[in-house]
Amino acid sequence: MNKDFEISAYFYPLEILNQWIIDFEDVSKISIKDNILNISWNDEDEIDNIFNEFINYITWLINEL
Repeated sequence: MNKDFEISAYFYPLEILNQWIIDFEDVSKISIKDNILNISWNDEDEIDNIFNEFINYITWLINEL
């Protein structure tokens, strides 16, 4: 199962997004293209949880800048 999320490059720099994808590559297949984040997993609720963790982690990375 795949789910797409539109991500604003204004709020989430591509460098930060790429770091998150690398950091979470063991968790799920994640890719981004044209500001669309795609998360693959076998359960939609888990995809939503991964996305929520994405938001938390990205916020933390941005605050560390």
